[in-house]
Amino acid sequence: MDFRDQFRKMSDDMGKMAREVADSSKKATTRAKIRRMINSCETSLQNIYAEIGAKYYEENQQKATERYTALFEQVAEIQAQMNSLNNDLANLENATLCPSCGSKVNDLQKFCPECGTKNESYGKLKAEAEAEEAARRAAKEAEQAERAARKAEKSAQAEVFETTAEAVLDDETPVVADAVLNEDE
Repeated sequence: MDFRDQFRKMSDDMGKMAREVADSSKKATTRAKIRRMINSCETSLQNIYAEIGAKYYEENQQKATERYTALFEQVAEIQAQMNSLNNDLANLENATLCPSCGSKVNDLQKFCPECGTKNESYGKLKAEAEAEEAARRAAKEAEQAERAARKAEKSAQAEVFETTAEAVLDDETPVVADAVLNEDE
């Protein structure tokens, strides 16, 4: 075999390998596409099952068969927990949940922006702030009155002490004077 034949054979082998690589990558791409399509179908199927389950739950939640009672109770517990968490979140945002449609309603809004239901907590934030301010003022006034009372009590005690000291000195002075006079004799 001469050099040209060897080169042609190598060239043919490399071409064959390149075609095999191309074919295998086409297959891999096709496999990936098919897998994505299968996953998409599975997701759609799960969504449909979930919708069927939700509709079945809504239609039968009051008359659950024994087979579904435990699952219906779990759904009710989770819904209650979600409602509580939504209320907590709304409270942090100075809002409440509309009893009619469940959307957030700011405490400063008189009506629900979604359905128009009257907001029962309208002005609650302002009233609470005013009550807190009144309580702060009352506590401050009570503290000032207590300080004034303590000051008056200390002043009264000091006055009693001074009066008592003067009385003691006035009573003892003649005795001391008599003692001094008696010593001189």
